[in-house]
Amino acid sequence: MNCKYCGAALPTRGGVCPECGRMIPISQQQEMRQMLDPKWNMYRNKNTAEYKKASNNDTSYQDKRVGKIIVFAILAIIVFIIIAIVKSH
Repeated sequence: MNCKYCGAALPTRGGVCPECGRMIPISQQQEMRQMLDPKWNMYRNKNTAEYKKASNNDTSYQDKRVGKIIVFAILAIIVFIIIAIVKSH
């Protein structure tokens, strides 16, 4: 496939024309992928769905853990402030 700006031959991968240095439009990159591998859309859709499913499960666990750490840190800061106030009086 050729660059739509300068007509130079494009590499199979990469987002920049080696000749003119312009970005290859995403639509043209997708067209190149589909030409190289006709099943690319099927793989992409399957992998995207699996990634979303896995990341949703991981994210909820990590969000809960981060929330607990933040609560613990805030409580620790409050305890230190109370101790400092009691000692100063």
